[in-house]
Amino acid sequence: MNILKKSAIALTTCVLSAGIVFVPQPAQAQDYGSFNLTPGFLPDPQIGTGLSGGGRSTSDCGYVGAADSPDHVLTVNEEFSYLRAFVEAPGDVTLLVEGPDGRYCSDDVNGLMPEIAGSWPSGTYYIWIGDFAGPSQGTHRYQLFLSEYSE
Repeated sequence: MNILKKSAIALTTCVLSAGIVFVPQPAQAQDYGSFNLTPGFLPDPQIGTGLSGGGRSTSDCGYVGAADSPDHVLTVNEEFSYLRAFVEAPGDVTLLVEGPDGRYCSDDVNGLMPEIAGSWPSGTYYIWIGDFAGPSQGTHRYQLFLSEYSE
């Protein structure tokens, strides 16, 4: 999926003799980074990266990192009527989100890739990217995308 074609992105301005030209710039990915989002955030999507898996077994989401060590922390400052969290990776991964409105596991929504989309109340969300390969660290290099756009 080409995210740049399907979402709003940050713009860098370049001045040419014929006028102003806008050159798109994607968000910078952050390994195991935290996010602090308010509706209308830019750049959209926000991107987090890391390695899937971990030593903690869950009944529905495979193996993830320790409960006190999420891969990403998302702070939602104001309720989103629609926010989409989805993952791209070279192998089968899962998405586990624990937040103020409950615990959600996603697996195989887009082919083998997980996605959780809908309204997100304000609060703090803990996010793990897992897999079913066993109690290991670093099974698949992934990208986590957070976007207000459905596609």
